[in-house]
Amino acid sequence: MVSCITMRDYHLHTPFCKHAKGTMEEYIEVALQKGISEVCFTDHMPFPNEFDAEHRMSMQDIENYVEKINLMKRKYREVSVLIGIEVDYVEGYENFIEKLLDSYPFDLAVMSVHFMPKWPKGQWVFEYEYTRQTLRKQCRDYFNVLVKGIKTGLFDVVGHFDVIKRPGHSVLDTNAAEVFRVLESIRKANMSIELNTSGLRKEVKETYPSLDIIELAVNRDIPIVLASDAHQPENVGYAFDDLFNILFQLPKLKMARYSRRRYVTSVMEQPDNEVDWSE
Repeated sequence: MVSCITMRDYHLHTPFCKHAKGTMEEYIEVALQKGISEVCFTDHMPFPNEFDAEHRMSMQDIENYVEKINLMKRKYREVSVLIGIEVDYVEGYENFIEKLLDSYPFDLAVMSVHFMPKWPKGQWVFEYEYTRQTLRKQCRDYFNVLVKGIKTGLFDVVGHFDVIKRPGHSVLDTNAAEVFRVLESIRKANMSIELNTSGLRKEVKETYPSLDIIELAVNRDIPIVLASDAHQPENVGYAFDDLFNILFQLPKLKMARYSRRRYVTSVMEQPDNEVDWSE
């Protein structure tokens, strides 16, 4: 039996977050060229006191951001365009996050962790090798914060699950217990997990999370969303075709579709030959 599925890219950035290139139109045009029928823009949520202001929207940007996406919805009838946002989970900002998410018609809130509160001030997880902690301890700190964020109930999708890993390092080798704990928290929270292909474009040369963790998630009935984490138009849908060939090997795979912060899951069936991407 041939599966009828739709490719969706649920993690796209634009210049609103100050570190991406290209217009929304350019991202959508690439999506159309690649047969992607639904996209979700997910620029970074602003925080009070200009926290990490150089990597995220300002409070004044959000109205324009939402209106621009609504304009894309009206302009491109042949593709579904969603209003999303990527939210750093930082302890102490829960009330602020909840209020902002409730103030706009978001379709999707992606939770990410880029900063560790107990690490040196301004410390990005990407730079963890500059701390004086052991790798195992650093990963444990990171996964503990992921669990805290998940338990807030504020988010829909866990973004780049194992972004803390470095080349040649599997978090399952050093922190399997923490990985299992995070996955169980995601399952209990009825959240999904993104298969983020940006790592394939970086030194780590691996998806976030690694495919063995994706398999663990699928076996726990955790839905998956595909995410290019594109910061320029040509990265939309990056490596999606190759990943579908792998994902179809997972009999329990479910892909999630979102609208107004609610998801619908669809069971993926193994195709006999090629895949019909139309619905």
